Amino acid sequence: MTIKRFIKQVFTIAVGFLISLLSLSLIVIFIFLRLTSTASTKVENNSVVLFDIRGRVVEWMPISLFGSNERMINFKVVLKAIDQATHDRRISAIHLDLSDLDAGWAVLEEIREALLAFKQQGKTIIAYADSYTQKSYYLASTADEIILNPSGLLAFNGFSATIHFYTKLFEHISVKPIIFRVGAYKSAVEPFCLTKMSQESKKQTKAYLDASYEHFLTKVGKARGITVSALKEHALNLSAVLPSDALCAGFITKVGYATDAKKLLKEKLKSPDLVGYKPYVASESSSNLNHKIAVVVAEGQIIERSSSLGYVGAHDFVKTLKAIQQNSSIKSVVLRINSPGGSVIASDIMWNAIKELTSVKPVVASMSNVAASGGYYIAAPCNYILAQPTTITGSIGIFGLLFDPAELMNKIGINSDVVKTAPSADFLSPRLSCSQQESKFMYKILQAGYDDFLRKVSSGRGLSLACVEALAGGRIYTGSAAQNNGLVDELGGLQAAIAKAADLAQLTQKYTICYFPRPKTKLEQLLSYTTNNLQIQLLDSLVQAYPILHHYQVLSKSYGLQAMLPYRLHIE
Repeated sequence: MTIKRFIKQVFTIAVGFLISLLSLSLIVIFIFLRLTSTASTKVENNSVVLFDIRGRVVEWMPISLFGSNERMINFKVVLKAIDQATHDRRISAIHLDLSDLDAGWAVLEEIREALLAFKQQGKTIIAYADSYTQKSYYLASTADEIILNPSGLLAFNGFSATIHFYTKLFEHISVKPIIFRVGAYKSAVEPFCLTKMSQESKKQTKAYLDASYEHFLTKVGKARGITVSALKEHALNLSAVLPSDALCAGFITKVGYATDAKKLLKEKLKSPDLVGYKPYVASESSSNLNHKIAVVVAEGQIIERSSSLGYVGAHDFVKTLKAIQQNSSIKSVVLRINSPGGSVIASDIMWNAIKELTSVKPVVASMSNVAASGGYYIAAPCNYILAQPTTITGSIGIFGLLFDPAELMNKIGINSDVVKTAPSADFLSPRLSCSQQESKFMYKILQAGYDDFLRKVSSGRGLSLACVEALAGGRIYTGSAAQNNGLVDELGGLQAAIAKAADLAQLTQKYTICYFPRPKTKLEQLLSYTTNNLQIQLLDSLVQAYPILHHYQVLSKSYGLQAMLPYRLHIE
């Protein structure tokens, strides 16, 4: 009897284990299918594509395992959806929800041009926002109907550029920045040695703001039928900020709620079908894989190591270009740059890889919001360069930044001693104070790097060395100014760059666009996920919430000489 009971218990446990194992297997299979599946939707005639563009627009966005990028908008997906809808007879209208949009002006320019092309097909655009910033209104100005929430605002108040300075902070904590730079306009180091902008920095920033503002006003005025002088008066007097004032001035067509935008669509299109832009893009598949144009996205600070969100790693970048170079189906390449620069060594390694690629396939540079310093360095060897009118570019110059913590260490009771065989044996170690000889050596390195930068721009652009030197010195330019002085060939966005790449490769047949670097799938992330990934995502979230941490993040990843704009020129 005891044996029977024992066998029964063993059998019960075995059956329970098998059922649990089967259930776990089903759960794993379900998760696997969810992680590897792609959404699609059926598109009916008379459909409206819904663009809920809330969040930060980025050029390259990894697939997030835990949804940490839910506040990010993939630029190429938005652009592709608008272009697809423009040529799709089933699509009658676009609905824009612009209540919380964060994007650079060059990216906005490209999205806006795509919306105008959509509208030229006789199709309708309706825009809504709880409140409009000047950036979101720049897109909304293309719409047939512009609706603003009764409790909202239209922040039409002119452009400004804000830079934060940390000189006093370092004085308080007894840390001394040691600064080396080449070029009077190389203002990248100013936040660490001044308490306000230098005259040179203020002059070039003002020139950029004025040019960008005039461009903005001209485009908005043309779309809304308002003169530029009238727009300037409204910005000066804040006379179009309130919904009622904005309506009277012709900035908007209706004061209402999000539901009113949907009602307008129904009135104009008679019971339209609504489809989100992401599933709409997924509903169309690519074809003709034998002829490809590769778009390589370089977004973020240039560093020597591996790439991650906000950082372009030279190692990964070169590996990608080598694979493209060996891929016979890829006929041409577009280098999409959205970078303030970074490490000189990393920029030079990337420059060399691009130079080698141009000997095999045409390479076109497409400048986004910013392609300055190291960002321009990697554009210089390309066969052709395009930029938007408001792109920040140029800043041809180099700087070095060290921090001497000796006084702080002394205050908190940390002492050190050293034995060395030569006076500078411990130079660039935690003892970062510089002797006169060491300072001369640093400037010698900087000058050599700067001269090399000038030569490479001269060679790449077909300009004399004297001409490049006159344009350099760290000066920044708008895309329009850069075209006028020879640093840029043509004004245009990503689509224009792709068309130019196809032309240079003499592609007469249809071709497919493929984007690099390819983000890891959710399944790949799940299999390789580590606590380090979590730390990176947490830090990135904190950087977005607290801009001061951006400077710490930049400095912590900056090694050696730098060709970059380490501060954010935040233009509103």
